[in-house]
Amino acid sequence: MKKLLLLAILVLSVTYSCTPDDSDSGAIDGPITANIRFEVVATRSSEAIITTTIDDETETEEVESLPFNKTFSQTEVELGTFLQLTYLENGTYNVTPDGSSWTDYTVILTIYINNTAASIGTFVITEGDSEVKQIDFTIN
Repeated sequence: MKKLLLLAILVLSVTYSCTPDDSDSGAIDGPITANIRFEVVATRSSEAIITTTIDDETETEEVESLPFNKTFSQTEVELGTFLQLTYLENGTYNVTPDGSSWTDYTVILTIYINNTAASIGTFVITEGDSEVKQIDFTIN
């Protein structure tokens, strides 16, 4: 009887000691270094106002043509880091009695982390569209 009890205790202690540690769950424990890239491509070129945000640091650029790429190399990020990419059509087009020179187009916004797409948004831009298009991603 004592041998069976000793064997049961031994088996339980070996099983308990071999269970994985909760501290090694694979989640980010602290800051990591990553390449963050913001990309805008379109089915035709256009002038635009593009804003990139990493947490509370925002940069706005007026671009004369697309595609647009902006990379933040070797950037330290933590859990909860907020990324955002916005696009606003800003082109000028001729309007004549025969009609407008406008052509609807599609724009694709992508946020990459270490060359992997973390967030993608596809939008159709129509004449007179003054709505800001945006995508965002929170690192978790």
